[in-house]
Amino acid sequence: MRSKIARTVAATVLLGLGSLVGIPSTVHAHDGHDHGAPPPPVSATIAPRADASSADFELVVVARGETLTLHLDTFKGGEPIGGAEIEVDTPAGLLKATAATEAGLYTVVAPPLAKPGTYDLAVTVSSGGIVDVLTTTLKIPEAAKPAEPSGSWLSGAALAQRFGARPSAAASAVTLIAARDVAQRFADGALFVPKPTQRILALRSAFTEAQSHRRSIELPGRVVPDPNASGLVQAAVGGRLAPPTGGFKTLGTPVKVGDILATVQPPLPSADATSQQQQARELDQQISIVTRKVERLRSIERVIARSQLEDAELELKGLNERRTNLARANRTPEALVAPVDGVIASANAVAGQVVEPNTIVFQIVDPKRLWIEALTFEPQATNSAAQGVLADGRTVPLTYLGTGLADRNQAVPVHFAVEGETKGLRAGQFVSVLASTQDEKRGIALPREAVLRGANGQSIVYEHTNAERFVIREVRVEPLDGARVLVLAGIDAGKRVVTQGAELLNQIR
Repeated sequence: MRSKIARTVAATVLLGLGSLVGIPSTVHAHDGHDHGAPPPPVSATIAPRADASSADFELVVVARGETLTLHLDTFKGGEPIGGAEIEVDTPAGLLKATAATEAGLYTVVAPPLAKPGTYDLAVTVSSGGIVDVLTTTLKIPEAAKPAEPSGSWLSGAALAQRFGARPSAAASAVTLIAARDVAQRFADGALFVPKPTQRILALRSAFTEAQSHRRSIELPGRVVPDPNASGLVQAAVGGRLAPPTGGFKTLGTPVKVGDILATVQPPLPSADATSQQQQARELDQQISIVTRKVERLRSIERVIARSQLEDAELELKGLNERRTNLARANRTPEALVAPVDGVIASANAVAGQVVEPNTIVFQIVDPKRLWIEALTFEPQATNSAAQGVLADGRTVPLTYLGTGLADRNQAVPVHFAVEGETKGLRAGQFVSVLASTQDEKRGIALPREAVLRGANGQSIVYEHTNAERFVIREVRVEPLDGARVLVLAGIDAGKRVVTQGAELLNQIR
């Protein structure tokens, strides 16, 4: 019964904390960086904290009782900095921070700072040959003493007295709530995200920089084999397919030039068989006559001219070759061989299958040499490098090869060669090609994952205004290349914008 009452008390305290006055974060701007307006008060679940930053470091100091927790990151990118030497100059003296197992996390035990009051801190940070002094002010508020609410609202102690629970149960609930910082979204859409949460979300940022970039056009395309490294295996004559020694090759099997992939046994119609039999008998008869003629000439070789015997021997040799070829025509199948090195990309071979002349039985492709054929519908064509965007968001670098001079369905084909790794690409796969043109536009280039779609359909980015504060900025963008977009309006140069983890940041409520 008491545990149930304690849970009721804790739940009521949770609701009551929402009405308490919060603890604002102390923010210090430094030369060359404007952090904007101080963040609005957060709920009482947030521990007292202060932040400071310089051109190289960003520091957040969190006070929990006698312990100060220090979170150290790079200012521009937001990467945690491990292995730094940190000293904190407090009114109670100079204290050296101890590094935790987690990168970028340090702790300092300072019992005098556990009392309510305002404390000026000077933090000396040494990392990677850079030494900087960050100054900030930490305010430890008085313990909150909420008044007895009117109506149906009761304090934790009053609830404990009414239900017979120990007042310490309510106090324990308050302590548990204040022991962790919770990310939250304000009414204006801005976010308060504690440093530990930023580490979990792996947030990274970058400074915006306005530059001139070549405009890109998006073209539909598909992967095609390099004609110099691919080939088709076709039957020259109609016939019945038969497997070679070892059977038909399976898809993806590597082959070499000259490898026999199948054989075609041409059919022999009955009329042709009768005609060939007649030709065979005639040739056999002629061979028999010429053979006897050669034997007679050899018997009288001394009394005849040598040329007569040679002519007869040549005639006999020609008749024998004709007879051999006629016999071979009925038995020798056509061998289908690989024209290039590569792998089997497609196979249409079944034992006993009857194929027509020019039937494609196998297609061989070199997977390391692929092209992309794109279609452009704009009068201006690209003649420079481009990028291919796959369905899963991956990009591949492309090299321009050439543009066709003949339209294809009112479009002009453009060929690009895939550079580097071709893993995951296959012939016939559809891709989007982002090709740059000669036109230039000035704007801010950001990774595509940095730009999100807001609730109203507008493109948005998150600006990192303070160490633990993020503000939504509506922007106007257009495609730049396979990995970036160009921001034309909505945010100025020199701002910190979240470039990694923005999608997770946008889910905080």
